[in-house]
Amino acid sequence: MQNILLVGAGQLGSRYLQGLSTVKLDLHITIVDPSDLSLDNAKKRWLEVGGDKSQHKIRWCKVLPQDLASINLAIIATSAGGRADLVKHISNTAHVSYWVLEKVLAQSKQELDIINAATIDAKGTWVNMARRAIDWHQQLKLKFYEQGPLRVKKTGGLWGLACNAIHFIDLISWWTGESLFSVNTNRLDRTWLKSRRPGYFEVIGELLVKFSGGTELILQSQPNVTEDIMHIELPNKNIWTIDEVNFIAFKSKKDIFKGKHKLQSELTGPMVTKILTNGTCELTALKQSSEQHQIFLDAMLAHWNFSNKFNDKIVPIS
Repeated sequence: MQNILLVGAGQLGSRYLQGLSTVKLDLHITIVDPSDLSLDNAKKRWLEVGGDKSQHKIRWCKVLPQDLASINLAIIATSAGGRADLVKHISNTAHVSYWVLEKVLAQSKQELDIINAATIDAKGTWVNMARRAIDWHQQLKLKFYEQGPLRVKKTGGLWGLACNAIHFIDLISWWTGESLFSVNTNRLDRTWLKSRRPGYFEVIGELLVKFSGGTELILQSQPNVTEDIMHIELPNKNIWTIDEVNFIAFKSKKDIFKGKHKLQSELTGPMVTKILTNGTCELTALKQSSEQHQIFLDAMLAHWNFSNKFNDKIVPIS
């Protein structure tokens, strides 16, 4: 039986849990969350997918159990705040073979260093950049890989630029084969907005991202914008329009390429099965994601401090 630790039973964590119900291997799942409300919601979602009728064993905990000597896979679906200390604590408590961590990984370079050190002995550690595991995005990659430098512009309303920018940074890096070079925050608004999650903040405006091969990515978030579109211009002047809401892509108003959205509950089963049987998965390896996060977090922290006249050591995004 494979020991699975899932920390975080909130909106995303409960979807991970639903996905675990589809795994054909025998699992012993320990799910941890200090909130009774979150645990109750996760229990309901577990029952919704017939988890109680599966072969898996599950236990519900408000704190990390002391008897976790060996964990085959730890999934950390908590918010970024405190995640580094959590990963370190788990690593000191048990031997973990594989990790899957949520983004934003951490809130500073120092916290990234803690996560890297705590997971160094694992057989594999990945960050959940889920687009890499979706067929539609994999097919789109064939259109752009080593075709750069690209000019990419993603526009949208209040889509959570601070907490979701890293997804698009990773996507463009994966599509092009280029590494992240710089993140420019000069055109971000200086007024930070309170996030729906208490203690976290968001920001609107424009983020300019550059990659090693010359590709540029512009991320825009404005409250008065209704469309959510990504435009990609290739060196030959062909322009692709990517509509992730409806999973439609087309080149110059033709060559329509349709796809299908997959939920975390649908992605988790295949991902966990591949990790436990082959030691691999499609997600971004921690080393690459950590390098992206470091550049991104340094830029966002500098903008946070500049905007608020602070000298903080962490940037409060999740």
